[in-house]
Amino acid sequence: MATSSIADKLAKLETKIAKREKTIADETKELDKDRAEYNKLYIMLLSDKYKLSGKDLFSAIESDLDELEKLRDGVVSEKDPVSSSSEKVGVVKGASADTARHSFPHTFTEVNEAEQKKGDNN
Repeated sequence: MATSSIADKLAKLETKIAKREKTIADETKELDKDRAEYNKLYIMLLSDKYKLSGKDLFSAIESDLDELEKLRDGVVSEKDPVSSSSEKVGVVKGASADTARHSFPHTFTEVNEAEQKKGDNN
């Protein structure tokens, strides 16, 4: 009798876990879509704001992303001419600190950190 009760509890838990896993997968899929849409719209905003397009826009984003990563990692020295600029923060030169906080690279960084943490837990 105890075995049947345990088996019933296991079956219920398996069903509950499967439902939760499906819900999480669906939510993750929706979140990924929302992030992709956010990134697309943000790139469009940068394109309009700084009057850049195509390779020029992505080159500006990439070069400033590299600079932000160096600043985050503490690699840039004070003698580095790139870091001595008063425009240390921002995705594109001249962008405000508020723009950098909500920028594409910031989102990209959060996603990578979350994936790394998830990988560490497995």
